[in-house]
Amino acid sequence: MQQTGLVDEARKAIEEANTRFSEGFMRGDASITASGFADDAVIFPPDAEMVRGKRAIEEFWRTVMASGVKEATLATVELSGSGEYRHEMGTGILKVSTQGGTPAEQKIKYVVVWKRTAEGWKNVWDIWNSSPGASEK
Repeated sequence: MQQTGLVDEARKAIEEANTRFSEGFMRGDASITASGFADDAVIFPPDAEMVRGKRAIEEFWRTVMASGVKEATLATVELSGSGEYRHEMGTGILKVSTQGGTPAEQKIKYVVVWKRTAEGWKNVWDIWNSSPGASEK
């Protein structure tokens, strides 16, 4: 496959994985949200320990959903890399709604390392943190 074809394939697969990630939040289904992660993926949540492995990551997202995060919208700002790896830089918005609480939005920024595997492009390292401008709605 030509390099351009591989770049287009990676971009499309990553966009689809990000859409599934967001869909999982909309449905309240952590298995959908975790489906884009490799079995040996590691996530680096803000102010928390690393979470290792797809099963633990799924449980992490389940806990995040239970805490009130009802929606996660991601936007790729830049995608780079070569060969079997791509590096995604992006922004996002988390919509939080707790019972009895005021709905709020949290802006985030993130970096994800993607790897081309036998199952397609998978998220292997994911780190994010808050961006200025969190607001209540």
